[in-house]
This record gives sequence, structure tokens and C-alpha cells, in this order.
Amino acid sequence: MVGDTSVYCKVSYNPTSRVTTKINKLLHIIGDKELVAQLRPLNPTPPKIYGLPKIHKSNWPLRPIVSQIDAPTYKLSRHLATLLQPYTGQTSSYVRDSRHFVELLEGIQLQDTDIMVSFDITSLFTNVPVDEVIRIITTLLGGTTLPTGYVESITYCLKSGYFLWRGDFYLQIDGVAMGSPLAPVVANIFMEWFEKKALDSANVKPRYWWRYVDDIFAVVARDALKDLTSHLNRVHAKIEVTIEEEKEGKLPFLDVLVIREPNGRVTHTVYRKPTHTDRYLRADSHHHPSHLSSVPRTLLNRALALCDHEYVNAELRHDRLCDGWTTGMGPGK
Repeated sequence: MVGDTSVYCKVSYNPTSRVTTKINKLLHIIGDKELVAQLRPLNPTPPKIYGLPKIHKSNWPLRPIVSQIDAPTYKLSRHLATLLQPYTGQTSSYVRDSRHFVELLEGIQLQDTDIMVSFDITSLFTNVPVDEVIRIITTLLGGTTLPTGYVESITYCLKSGYFLWRGDFYLQIDGVAMGSPLAPVVANIFMEWFEKKALDSANVKPRYWWRYVDDIFAVVARDALKDLTSHLNRVHAKIEVTIEEEKEGKLPFLDVLVIREPNGRVTHTVYRKPTHTDRYLRADSHHHPSHLSSVPRTLLNRALALCDHEYVNAELRHDRLCDGWTTGMGPGK
């Protein structure tokens, strides 16, 4: 995982003290004494990396996570992420969550020549081009009243990534670390730039295109799909786009299964990955009643929010079989 020399570089020193010193200098540029006191790193420790296996993919590749809690940049990065958040999510393609996606699906009609597909970016976070995203952010903030020190702070937080792994220190020389508070908002900002550039220059536009971070749902003319996929992979040298096509008229996106009906109407229900276990708190376990009651309530709300009316009963029947739950809020007999 740390052997990718295009992303990570092993060093012989602990960067914590120099990063802490630089963060304290940047905080003085911000100027607000009360805010500086809140953001100042106290007794910082090096970030640590670990891997989460992607068990739904072949060969179980690891997703690198850099835990930055108590790291020198953590508090400032969290503050900067809050400032940047309002500058994302303003595009027509933006998907807030699964419920929002279901709302977007309402009323769409597919043609016989259409195909539903999902696009995914391979390892987006480690492939976000930091220098380019800094230029994009600088442009976004150009017309604001934020002090210029904020751009310098964002730049430093993005370019000073490091972590500890088995007693050795590594620098992250490009990309953003999953685990940094800045990473999700920066990835979103880059993807908004990427999709605008891609769609503006595409010869054939998708009929529908909705994106949740790096997961994209699209409806495309079947005979234009190959050209569009090739085009997406030419937009940026570091961005590789993979594709999944509908199978038997069905396509999963987030935790929604989108279903094409013969008349072109689109319906939807809850989607579970093949690795999903349906394991929840057992109804007859000795947990607090408020925790137990939240299980069927959450499952019921999800079914009502994500299922078209014709699939609600089937989803509820499935949920009733999970760990002793039946209808209502009580355990099965």
C-alpha cells in the first residue's frame, strides 16, 4: 500500500514538529485570536495509516486511510473544510444522498436506444492533482472577502501530508489523504471541475448525469457509450474512469437498485451488495430499548424512502427476517 512511489515517499525524519511550527505561523495570518486558540495544535501526534479492505471487489484491495485526529493539521483542516463546503454542491448534477437520488429519478423516461450506466473514478483521493485543485480553489475564493492567508493555509494542509507506518515516516507527494477533513470537499471541488470540462467537450451529451463524489449515474445513447467512456478517460491524465452497465434492466447506484420497466419507466428499490450480511442488533438482545427500537424504525424509513410503492412490501418482508424483527417495533416470537 505504501509502496506506490508516485504517491508516497519514505523519509528518515519525523515531520511533526516542523508541520506544527508552520501551522502556528499560518494561524497568525488568520488573525482572530479566539479562532486561533481553538485551531492551535496541542501536543500533536503523527498521523497513522491503515487499510480498509474493499471486500466487495476482487482480490480485496485496500483503501488507504490516514487517521489525522490529533495531527498538527487536523483542526485547521476541519475549519478550512467548513469554509469550502458552501462552494460545492451547486451544480445540477450534484447528488446529496440516496434519498435525493430517488427524487431525481422521479418522472424520467428511458428510450429503447438508451442504456443506464454508472461511472466510477479509480482511487480518486490519491489521484486528485493537488496543484490543479489549489488553482481551482484560488479561483473559487477570488471574489470572496476571506483573507488571502486562507488560500496559503489550504495549500499547506494539502501539500504537507505525512504519516507513520510501522515505525517509518512517509510523505504524501500527491493526492489527498482519505481521513483528512479537507479530502471530501477537495475531491468534490475537483470532480465538479472535471465533469464540467468533460461534458462541455463531449461530442454526445448524456441524457441524464448525476454524481455523488466520484460515483456517477448516467443515461446514454447505447451507440454513443463507447465514445463517451473513451472521452472521459482522455480528460485528465491522472483520472481513470471505469464503467458498469445495466444488467437485465437493473443497475445499482449508492444503495438504490434502479430498474428499467419495458415501457421505459424507471422504478427503484433498496440495493444490498452481495457481501451485505443483514446483521443488526438482535431484537431479543439486552441493549437499551432506545437502541433496539431504532433498528426497525431505520429499516422502515429506508424502505419508504428508497422503494417505489410496488417494492415496499417486499422490502419490509425482507427486513422482518433480520435478527428476530417482525412488524412494528417489537421482536418476533
